[in-house]
Amino acid sequence: MDSFKNMQEDQSIQGKDYSSTSLAECSFTNCVFQNCNFTECSFRNAKFVSCIFKVCNLSLLKLEGCRLQDAYFEDCKIVGAEFFKCEKRFFSIKTKGSFLQYCNFADLNMKHGSFHGCKLKECFFTDTSLIEADFRDTDLSGTIFHNSDLSKADFCGSKNYEIDVRANKVKKARFSFPEAIGLLRGFEVEIV
Repeated sequence: MDSFKNMQEDQSIQGKDYSSTSLAECSFTNCVFQNCNFTECSFRNAKFVSCIFKVCNLSLLKLEGCRLQDAYFEDCKIVGAEFFKCEKRFFSIKTKGSFLQYCNFADLNMKHGSFHGCKLKECFFTDTSLIEADFRDTDLSGTIFHNSDLSKADFCGSKNYEIDVRANKVKKARFSFPEAIGLLRGFEVEIV
């Protein structure tokens, strides 16, 4: 296994197994990680700036103090990530076609964030700013939105969401029919 002691820039890293290892305090800029396994890896106080992760397993990461700035995840598996423990000031990620389960995004500013074409199972967005976020064509089974700002967010083509419009800001958010009917749950109305 490679050991990273210094800052890595403009590197392409493929097929590496970093499971149960530590990348704490490491810094990566403009790096591409492809087909890498980061299961139970420590990202404590690490920096990933403008990095791309493709077809990687990022399950059970230790993210305390990690900087994920302009990070992009494509076709990745991310389970149990406590993103709320990341450095909040620079936090910005986008995901596409990825599977996320039991991930916690509480108290984060994710304006313009993207989960396009992803599967988000039992993820948590509490007190999260998701203004103009992209949830198009996303499966949101069991995902919780509470006290979050979803203004101008795009849920077109998404399914299995349950968003309490009384407990979240949804001004000018976009939803598509027939899934938008789910927004009426909790109002005790009968649709015929």
